[in-house]
Amino acid sequence: MPLYPNQGFWRYGIFQIFAILTALFLVLALLTSQLVLFQELVTVQIALDLSSSTYEKTQVFRGPGTIMQQEIDAVKAYVAKNATLRTPNLLSVSGFANRVIPITGQFTHNPQDISRSIDQVVQPVLASQIGGQTNINLAVENGLSQLKTKSGRCSQLLVITDGEFKLAEPTVNQARNNGVKLNFLIVGQPVTPQILNWANQTGGIALNATPENISQLLTNKVFNRFNQSPFTPWFLGLGFISFMWMLLLPLDRFLLKVLRTRPDVSGVIALYNAIFWTVVTPLFLVFAVGNPLVRC
Repeated sequence: MPLYPNQGFWRYGIFQIFAILTALFLVLALLTSQLVLFQELVTVQIALDLSSSTYEKTQVFRGPGTIMQQEIDAVKAYVAKNATLRTPNLLSVSGFANRVIPITGQFTHNPQDISRSIDQVVQPVLASQIGGQTNINLAVENGLSQLKTKSGRCSQLLVITDGEFKLAEPTVNQARNNGVKLNFLIVGQPVTPQILNWANQTGGIALNATPENISQLLTNKVFNRFNQSPFTPWFLGLGFISFMWMLLLPLDRFLLKVLRTRPDVSGVIALYNAIFWTVVTPLFLVFAVGNPLVRC
């Protein structure tokens, strides 16, 4: 038997209720993504590559148009956007080459303090102090050490580099064990499967960048990833489930009238379709996104 009498399915309560729920969950998903509702407390350690390759184009430390200057401009843009959040990220910035030097003295969300620290510390005299090579493993180890001081928050470590990538497996394991997500912005170099694997192991991301789009990536993809509400994908999932139940009667009618399915079969197929997605969608979200009630 079909699931409804032979009249407009939109006139029935089961369709109307799930249509309202679908709209409600989609609105909640939009609000949590755009207004960053239910935002997690986030701490971000940014490691900037200041090696000689980041200014080899002009041979001028922090010269106009160099990768180094593009990195700095991008970080300042991120800091400015971060200040607009209801609960801004706590940020700390370091620079690295052969050695690692702190740029900001402490974690802060004050854009003026961070910009002032960058302008004061990242000066040509720094080149002789930190060397010209790229020790990414040391930069990550230093970042993990800094993030240990800010427990109880979602920890993100972002490395921006154009250098050859070498990272020790124990360092990656330490990040994973400490709950720190490793994120890499690779300028002018491909994101290798190994780099992507290191990021994925810790729940981070790895992106390829050009000198011209570092700022765009940092203030959009990276910023949104760090500050996405964990509830957004769940509201989308609940909206999808509601939509499947909203389609219960339309699907039954389609099977019955268009595909000429037997009346005693069409309703069962429509019902099982809704039940299937009701079970599968939460399972997918748990494995792909995680529990939104658990930090990070």
